[in-house]
Amino acid sequence: MNNVINFPSSAEFEDLSLAERMIIIESWHEEMEDNLSRIRESAASIAALIEANKKHAK
Repeated sequence: MNNVINFPSSAEFEDLSLAERMIIIESWHEEMEDNLSRIRESAASIAALIEANKKHAK
């Protein structure tokens, strides 16, 4: 999995057409949504592990 988002520099972005800009922004938005979903799932798993560890430690 690649966590790097290849977003063009400001000058390169300005040279693109509106349609090309929208495609890049939509792609970036979808990738960010995927990343956020994975982060939320990981955080929930970590929270469950912490709770299980607290119960086991008692």
